[in-house]
Amino acid sequence: MRIAWIALLPLLGMAQEYGLKDLITDAHRSNPMIKAAELKATAKSKEMEAAKSAFWPTLDIGGTYSRSTPTTIVNPGEVTSGFATARMELYDGGRKSALKRAKGFEYSASLLEQEAFAKNLSLRIIDDYYTVRKLQAMLSALYEQSRELQAQLDRIRKFSAAGLATQEDIDKLVAVYENNRYTIENTKLALETGLENLRLESGLPVESLKKSLFKEPRNVTFEPYENSKILKATADAVGENANAIKAGYMPQITIQDTYTQSKYGDLAPSEFPGDILLDHQNQASVSVSMRLFDNGKMSREKEALQYQKLALESERQYRIDEQKMHFRLSEKNLQTIQAKLKSAHSELNAAQSTYRAILKKFESGLVDNIAYLDALNNQTLAEARYDETRYDYEVAKSIHYYYAGKDPKEFIQ
Repeated sequence: MRIAWIALLPLLGMAQEYGLKDLITDAHRSNPMIKAAELKATAKSKEMEAAKSAFWPTLDIGGTYSRSTPTTIVNPGEVTSGFATARMELYDGGRKSALKRAKGFEYSASLLEQEAFAKNLSLRIIDDYYTVRKLQAMLSALYEQSRELQAQLDRIRKFSAAGLATQEDIDKLVAVYENNRYTIENTKLALETGLENLRLESGLPVESLKKSLFKEPRNVTFEPYENSKILKATADAVGENANAIKAGYMPQITIQDTYTQSKYGDLAPSEFPGDILLDHQNQASVSVSMRLFDNGKMSREKEALQYQKLALESERQYRIDEQKMHFRLSEKNLQTIQAKLKSAHSELNAAQSTYRAILKKFESGLVDNIAYLDALNNQTLAEARYDETRYDYEVAKSIHYYYAGKDPKEFIQ
C-alpha cells in the first residue's frame, strides 16, 4: 500500500491546481523573456556606472623596446623604457555630466520596459487563463449533452425493440451524438493548446486551474502607464546626448603627468664625461583646446538629436491620449458586458425551462426528436454563452485596470 502511495505522489504533485495569481507570479519570476528584460536593464546599469567612472583620473602604464643603427652619442643602439601616465580632464564643458545623465535616463527606460513587458505578459496569461476556463465550461456542457443524448438513445432503442420507434429516429440521435463527440474532441484539443500556452508562459506544470476573479472596478483613477514613461525617459536621454555634443564647443582642459624610466645598450663611444642620456624623467603638462570651426558639424548633430527629442515627446503625448481613449472605452465595455451578462443569464433560464418542458413531452411522445434536439442544443449553447460572457467580463476588468495604468495582478481576488 505504501509503495502505491509513493508511486502516486508525482501524479498528485502534477495535478496541483494553480490560480491566476500563481501563474502570473511564477511567470514574472521564471519566464525567460522576463529574465532577458532584467539582463538588458542590468546592462544599462553597468553603462551608467561606466559613465560615472569617467570622472575619475586614468592611470596607464606601458613599455617600449627599440633597436637602431647606426648609433650616435644621443641615439644608442638599444633603448628599453617603461612609463606611467596619470591623466585627468579638469573641464570638458559638461560633456561627461550630460552623458552620465543620459545613461541614467536609459537605465530608467530599461526598468520601465521590464515593467511594461511584465504587465503585457500578465495580460496574455489572463487571456489564456480565461480562454481555458471558457473551454472547460464548454466541455462540461458538451459532456452533459452527451450523457443526455446517450440516455435518450438507449430509451429510443428500447422503444424500437418494442416496435414503438423507427430506425430513422435512432439514426438521427446517433448522428447528433457522434457530432457531439467530435465537438468534444475538438474542444479538448483547443483546451490542451490553452494549457500549453499557460505552461510556456508561467513555467508551471498546469493541469487544472483554481477559480480566480478580479475585484469590481470602483472609482479607478487614471495614470499614464509605462509606454509613455518610457518615451519620456528616452526623450530625456536624447536631450542629454545633445547637451554632450554641445559641450564639444566649450574649452577642454586636461592635466597629465608621465614618469618614464629608460635603460640604454650598445652606446657609441663618447669623449664627453658623464652620461648625457637621461635614465628617468617626469613630465607634467596642462593642455587647453577648443573647437573654433567644423562647418557646423557638431551643431547639426546636436540639432538632429533635439528634433528626435521633440518627436519622442510628441509621440508620448499621443500615447497618453490613446491610453485615455482606451481607458474610457474599457469602462464602456464593462457596462456593455454587464448588460450582455444579464441577457445571457435570462437566455439560459429560458433555455433550461424550455428544455425541461420539451423533454417531458418528448418522453411522452408528444413532440418529435427534432424539437427535443433543438431544445437540448439551445440549452447547451445558452450555457456556453453565459459562461463565455462571465469570463469575458473578467478579462474586461483586467484590461480596464491595465489602461488605468495599474498592474492587473494586484486586483486578483
